[in-house]
Amino acid sequence: MPVRREKSFEELAQLASSVVLVGIHNNRGEMIGTGSGIMIGTKGYILTNNHVASGGCFYTVRIEEEQTVYETEEVIKYNPLLDLAVLRIDRVLQPLPIYSGTKKLVRGQRVVAIGSPLGLFNSVSDGIISGFRVINDVDMIQFTAPISQGSSGGALLNMYGEVIGISTAGIDEGQNINLAIGYECIRMFVQGFIC
Repeated sequence: MPVRREKSFEELAQLASSVVLVGIHNNRGEMIGTGSGIMIGTKGYILTNNHVASGGCFYTVRIEEEQTVYETEEVIKYNPLLDLAVLRIDRVLQPLPIYSGTKKLVRGQRVVAIGSPLGLFNSVSDGIISGFRVINDVDMIQFTAPISQGSSGGALLNMYGEVIGISTAGIDEGQNINLAIGYECIRMFVQGFIC
């Protein structure tokens, strides 16, 4: 069994190949927005935010270092309260591991965010967990790694390269006050898709 060890920022950045850019399209085929998503199952399953997946008639998915753009209308599952949704594309994927919760997350813990802010494909930023909040009855991780519009649905990773959250929102009035849905909600939501 391999020894679990913290990864360098360079190693974590390589995990961007399992984070996708989601294009949101209207009924005329025009792209009306972008978001991010993470691969969670080998059978084409991609986790993103519900506010990304609920706004379009269909979606396009781009994978790093691939020319193919995958088109899908398949929103397999969604939950507006948790702000989570699962899309499916017709491709075998390399999913990211989701944190098992063996040790409690703590303030000051280092994190890395990967997503596509303002459509800038798979940008990597680092920061720390700055707090834990309950917003609309949902447990959220507050973190300082910079994100922007388009980062929604991207990965928030611990230093072992495990998904501890999904970037969901930033508070524009503040600086680097960002929120992610935590791994507990994610693990519950994606049961049956991880394989």
